[in-house]
Amino acid sequence: MMPMGLKMLAIGGLLLVTPVHAKRLPPKPVPPIVAEGVKYTVPHDVLMGLVVATDIKSRTVLWQRQIYAVRFNPDIEQDVQACYITSLAAGSGKLTIKNERGNVYELFLKTLQVQTKVGGSVVQWGGMK
Repeated sequence: MMPMGLKMLAIGGLLLVTPVHAKRLPPKPVPPIVAEGVKYTVPHDVLMGLVVATDIKSRTVLWQRQIYAVRFNPDIEQDVQACYITSLAAGSGKLTIKNERGNVYELFLKTLQVQTKVGGSVVQWGGMK
C-alpha cells in the first residue's frame, strides 16, 4: 500500500499534467446608448456583432443589425475565436461600434448601412484563408 502523502503527491501530479480546456470569460456588458427616444443595445447572448434598436416608450424593437460576421476555424475552439462588441457611441446620425479585435465600424441610423473604418466586415481567426 502506498502511504497517504505519496498518494496525494501522485494525484497532485496528475492534476498538473491533465490538459485543461480554457474557456474565455464572458464578454463585458456594453452600456446601452439612448438617443432621440431610441435605446441601442448589444445583446452578447444572441449573435456576435449585433446591435438592437428599441423604442423607449413602446419597448418595441425597431430593428436589429449585424455589424460584422465572425468566421470560425473548425479546427480551433470557438470560444477563443469569438469577437464581441466592446463599445457603442452615438453622434452625427450614426453609431460608432468597436470590437475586441480593435475593429471600428460606423452604422448610419437613417439607412442602417455599415461602414468599416478599421478592420474588416468579416472577423476571423489568424491563419484562415
